[in-house]
Amino acid sequence: MENLGDAYDLSGKTALITGSRKGIGFAIARTLAQAGASVIINGTVDPDAAQSAVTELQEAANGGDAWYCQSDITKPRAAASLFDEALSFTGQIDILVSNASVQRFMPFQEVTEEDIDYQYSANFKAAFVLIQRALEGMRERRWGRIVTIGSVQEETFNEKFAPYGALKAAQTHLVKSLAKSFSGEGITFNNIAPGLIDTVRNEDFLADSEAKQEIVSRIPLGRVGQPEDCSGAALLLCSQAGAYITGANIFVEGGIRL
Repeated sequence: MENLGDAYDLSGKTALITGSRKGIGFAIARTLAQAGASVIINGTVDPDAAQSAVTELQEAANGGDAWYCQSDITKPRAAASLFDEALSFTGQIDILVSNASVQRFMPFQEVTEEDIDYQYSANFKAAFVLIQRALEGMRERRWGRIVTIGSVQEETFNEKFAPYGALKAAQTHLVKSLAKSFSGEGITFNNIAPGLIDTVRNEDFLADSEAKQEIVSRIPLGRVGQPEDCSGAALLLCSQAGAYITGANIFVEGGIRL
């Protein structure tokens, strides 16, 4: 029997991970780099501000390299430009992890069209465009891994996350549709849906000890998640070990949706 550990080897593969200078995206990038992949991370800050993240990934790399692309995917045509820049480093993108997202926590009746458009651009449109572009080369090579990062809000229905939760659900629907259409060409499509993770986005909420205690009491595993909790699922889905998984939505949320 083949050594199962070899199935996680990503040597020779290149991964683009959006929204990955820190948090969940960075944890995934580091894990893929440790598995041998070259990784391209992305964020909105200038390259100098991202250099420490690139250096850390290069030090963690197991034979690959790391680069950074500055891009704000909420802007028109930014996703396509980001993909072109990422493609220039190695000439191919074998793995796409669409992680970048934005959210505005507000009562449903206060949501404006601008709020909807802003979240739509990052939380659905950018992923759509990036997947379109990535599929071109993946179909030619008959190998590819596409992973989108969703949210437990797809199922927990908080009205203050109305656009965010709805768009994450739409993204998962897209992934399942593409899995049905293209998986026969050697490409898998999956979604990871995190729960409450200890990231910069959630630091204000987690600083409120009473609010934190209340939500942790509803998590069967009894703790807040860490970015690294998402990276194991990502490695499985991005490697040959997950070759028979497609159209799946994997919740990484400690059981809070139960």
